[in-house]
Amino acid sequence: MAHPSRQLKGPATSVTQHPDTIFLNADILTMDPVRPHAQALAVRGRRIQHLGDRQEVLALRGATTEVVDLGGQTLLPGFVEAHGHPTIMALALAPPALDVRPFTEPTGDGVLRRIRRAVRVAPHEPVAAYGIDLLLQRDLPLLDRVLLDELAPHAPLVVFSNSGHAAYANTAALRTAGITRHTPDPAGSRFIRDQHGEPTGEAHEAGAVEALMWTVAGDKLEPHTLRSSLEWAYAQHASAGITTATDMATPPHLLAALTAAAERPHVPLRVRSYLIGTPELAADPGSLFGADPGAERLFAVSGVKLWADGTPWQGSIATSFPFQDNEATLRIGMNHCTHGPMNYTPDQLADLAAAFLSRGISVACHVHGDVTFDAVLEAYTRVARTDPDLLRRLRPRMEHCGAVTPPQFRRAAELGATVSLFMDHVRWWGDVLADDLFGPRTAETWMAARSAWDAGHRLSLHNDGACSPTDPLSSIATALTRRAHPSGRVHGTDERLTIDQALRTVTANPAWQLSLENDIGSLRPGMQADLTLLDRDPRTADPDRFLDQVSVTGTWLGGRPTWTA
Repeated sequence: MAHPSRQLKGPATSVTQHPDTIFLNADILTMDPVRPHAQALAVRGRRIQHLGDRQEVLALRGATTEVVDLGGQTLLPGFVEAHGHPTIMALALAPPALDVRPFTEPTGDGVLRRIRRAVRVAPHEPVAAYGIDLLLQRDLPLLDRVLLDELAPHAPLVVFSNSGHAAYANTAALRTAGITRHTPDPAGSRFIRDQHGEPTGEAHEAGAVEALMWTVAGDKLEPHTLRSSLEWAYAQHASAGITTATDMATPPHLLAALTAAAERPHVPLRVRSYLIGTPELAADPGSLFGADPGAERLFAVSGVKLWADGTPWQGSIATSFPFQDNEATLRIGMNHCTHGPMNYTPDQLADLAAAFLSRGISVACHVHGDVTFDAVLEAYTRVARTDPDLLRRLRPRMEHCGAVTPPQFRRAAELGATVSLFMDHVRWWGDVLADDLFGPRTAETWMAARSAWDAGHRLSLHNDGACSPTDPLSSIATALTRRAHPSGRVHGTDERLTIDQALRTVTANPAWQLSLENDIGSLRPGMQADLTLLDRDPRTADPDRFLDQVSVTGTWLGGRPTWTA
């Protein structure tokens, strides 16, 4: 693998402001339709000073200009993670976290072994295990407070689903959280109860899951630990070529920590937060929101996140077509019910969305089911009736969009809303969708990227933080092939993207969704020098071997190196 070589070059030219750095000997893919390609790029301060051929850019160099020879590799704008969770990664996955996701612990037996080992080491300390998946870890027994009390009799134990939409607590955790039969369900979420009304330890959706999370967060919230955990999470993004990430679902009490992280020297990531959109926040948003200060600021709040429905892996999305009634759907708790719920009634959702949008606060709405998507569209439509241009100004989003149809994508685009798809659903769960939950026809149109693109959306793709490995190259590869892992089966050839389209979904398009298109997402003079270096031109790779043939070898944030292979 080639690596950048560095050397100082001179003599100075007559130009009064020489670049700090010149990047040479690269195939530069700019994502700028005016000038799609360049051979060299000059950076002064944090911004791009000039792009052009080798000689014209070299002519700008001064005595102290650093020249970086990229060895024929390919330079692109820094990747933008459209729907990320750096804080969840910090709290749930940063070492020494108990990461039991199916990507790291493929069997249920392995999950239980690791939990027992963690409890044995510290029997009186809270334990959090993140990432079980009942559909990928088929030998994992169903969790309830009885089993979890057996695993951890003395201290809180909470096991979180990989989707983040469910959590399972023992008696000690319920007691610490103050959850009893009399505890009301938080808005848009619920505590599962037995026939006597007692909580079983299972919680569904954001508010209920968060109530359990704080019982085991413990030392993770100590300033020093939180700082180092965020540094770890940010470094994971930089190593994947990501220079900007959203933090979808930031608790307001963590804003100070995120602000402080952005002010530390050598921070490798720009973050834009979407706060948890509760009715309480809608009633009193205070001074948490304002115009984005621009990409020079490495942290800002961009809007709020709402959850209109849940996840197919818990049977909690509202679809016009049925879930299958089989062993898999019984395992995720559907109990012969072939249709899932929404988290709100349509009127509740519309009122909540309008409360934020009418104040000029952008909304990102989690939605999978086509029935739920109609409810989100209606909520946005109600707002548009009072101010037809409001949605185009605020660019409200729909997140994930698993079961969305082409007419729905078209209607969303006409309204001025925008969509971001969790493309790696097809990679990791494509076979589950086809064989266990819905059937092959639904799997073929799940995450219908081509339909969204053809409907006129500036489509972005994302990895959803901890829910799948943070890797934009994986999103690109899945968009190109729609192959499931590990079977290699293809689900939906008609919904594949071209490589040029896929590259835009992780660069220019998510930058536009964040209203930062004049600062990041493409390479042209005046833009932030956010750069991702790949070891080869991704347009020449074999789509079926994309992840074997293409890798990130360097990342720069505002012209400053943040990671190198």
